[in-house]
Amino acid sequence: MRENFDNITKKVETMYMKYPYPSPSTEAIQTNELLNLLKIFELEGGIKFENIKFLDAGTGSGHRITNVAQHYNKCEFLGLDISEKSLEIANVLKNKKKLDNIKFHKANLMNNISSLGKFNIILCMGVLHHLSNPAKGLENLLSTLKKDGTIFLYLYGKLGGHKRMLNKKLISILLAKEKSNYSNGIKLIRELGLNKFEYGWNLNFKSKEEEDSLIVDYLLHANETLYDFNDIDKLFKKSDLYGYAIFGITTGTQGFLFDSSYDGRKKISIPQTNISKFLKSDFSLAHYKSLSLKDKCRVLDIIYEPNGYTIVGFTRQSFEKLSNERLKKNFIKIK
Repeated sequence: MRENFDNITKKVETMYMKYPYPSPSTEAIQTNELLNLLKIFELEGGIKFENIKFLDAGTGSGHRITNVAQHYNKCEFLGLDISEKSLEIANVLKNKKKLDNIKFHKANLMNNISSLGKFNIILCMGVLHHLSNPAKGLENLLSTLKKDGTIFLYLYGKLGGHKRMLNKKLISILLAKEKSNYSNGIKLIRELGLNKFEYGWNLNFKSKEEEDSLIVDYLLHANETLYDFNDIDKLFKKSDLYGYAIFGITTGTQGFLFDSSYDGRKKISIPQTNISKFLKSDFSLAHYKSLSLKDKCRVLDIIYEPNGYTIVGFTRQSFEKLSNERLKKNFIKIK
């Protein structure tokens, strides 16, 4: 089959060939957020990931997924990426950690990838929003999901990303016809003092090389689509999933588990969204309580202004097995 390499896909591939992300020198302790996410999912649901297959779509240089594979050594992993340079780094990490439960494969998520087989868990963290057609990319990913499988997505937030996008636009205007000149873009960003990273990009870099990769991903990326709750809902409505739930959000300074309830109770000691901190009277809370779940999500969206969302998509079978009460409260049925 002929590969679908549109102009946007080519630009993104070229960018990551020059500036793989995370940078090759990034240490494991700096990239544990994916592992932490899966541990929280296990803890809240009282489950254990064992003897299942993971697909990491858009694995980048493999730092995050090799941490995960090292921890879940009874599971199988396949990491996909469009950048050969990133995959070279990923394989070096795999060999350095002596992992035999993970493989890496070059793939374009805009193409049909169903020949890769079926997976219990699909991870697509911070990748779908960089595709030329995210809805098509999601469709391609779901063709590899088992009937009782679950997909995790991380998408950039529109409301919390407003200032970053203004800064990105400023640099784009200053670069004029040299928009693909990343070295000049990096220099401009440093000179203007715009290399101040929000939560999610703050990997505590230890070298100029690491910071360069962060700067490119943060303010010079070749393509990105930002989402608010309404956009997320539209994206999932087009899919064949049974439904979805927002697992967590990130803001400019920290991350929160997402909770649409109003009592402020939590099972584990991790920050959660809490509407009662903002709507403090019985009068205002009564209005919130009367809302549909989608409107509650919209209210929290406006109040917290996320710069990113972690979303979990479920098939009917995976939802019926779900034991996470918080996610059940947040679950939005599609069909």
